[in-house]
Amino acid sequence: MRSDRRGRGRVLPARRVVLAGVLAVTVATGCATVTSPLPPAARPAAASPARAAPAPSTPAPDCGDPTVGLRPPAAMPVPGAMPAGSTMAAIAAKGYLTVGLNTDVPPFGFIDPNEPTEAKQFKGFDADIAREVAKAVFGSDNVDAHIRFRTITAAERIPAIRDRHNPVDIVTATMTINCQRRTQVDFSVPYYDATARVLVLKNSPYGGMDDLGGKQVCAAAGTTSLQHIIEAPSHPVPHPLPTDSDCLVALQNGEVDAISTDDTILLGMVAQDPQTKVVGPSLADEPDGVAVSLEHPDLTRFVDGVLARIEQDGTWAAIYHRWLGFSGIPGTPPTARYRD
Repeated sequence: MRSDRRGRGRVLPARRVVLAGVLAVTVATGCATVTSPLPPAARPAAASPARAAPAPSTPAPDCGDPTVGLRPPAAMPVPGAMPAGSTMAAIAAKGYLTVGLNTDVPPFGFIDPNEPTEAKQFKGFDADIAREVAKAVFGSDNVDAHIRFRTITAAERIPAIRDRHNPVDIVTATMTINCQRRTQVDFSVPYYDATARVLVLKNSPYGGMDDLGGKQVCAAAGTTSLQHIIEAPSHPVPHPLPTDSDCLVALQNGEVDAISTDDTILLGMVAQDPQTKVVGPSLADEPDGVAVSLEHPDLTRFVDGVLARIEQDGTWAAIYHRWLGFSGIPGTPPTARYRD
């Protein structure tokens, strides 16, 4: 496997030590003892410094339903035979697919720090979605030889696609599809339906965002989660940090009172640190899509075709079971809708 470690190259940071193997995953609806695929971790001395809270964004443009995507080709090209002149043919010619990936958001994207250096791999739900796109271009044999993951933060996802000198081909990084982002990048149809929730320490008195008025609530910079905190009627204090893992460290160190991000990312944090819990109702729907350049609609259609195929042949369900089965939440692929 080859990797391009441009940008803010981060593996999972050291955090509080938790039990490996069977972990107790606690959510607002109850408790379950399950096996987690996530690595254990050890706690660091301190988290990254906070950034100034951003001002509320300007109203998003109205694009209708932003999750409606481009229809896949009537017949998908077979691996190794991409249409001449297509973006996929250019990817095939260079020999690899370049993918922007967050590596601090298990179970979606991470590198296990406990593996030997020579065996380290990019892992998670998002990483496997990217591998399915690479397989569709190059075939299933030795797929990691035909993919280069580039570690990026949430704030770097759109710039990585729009980079004129060294862009990534796609971004699979728990990226919520919305109208504001559609002015800058294109999206596939959703490949995962998440919801925004809140994480607190187990001994915390807070039951959700409504209880966090005037309290420090952390989210990764450049995310819709940070905007939800800014816009919350209870008026919590936004505490942006570069990554979600920085937020977990800040919570453990008592620097913030809560974290808000996608529910499944929060469950991954609970699996790593059983002294935390997910609380409160959903704050918003967060449909995750594959980001693609606006200049390559043929690649967007191709990715939509890949997502349709993995839903139909059971691959999506297998990926879900591998990375999210520990949550105990039944997984259902999003229903795809197309605008042409």
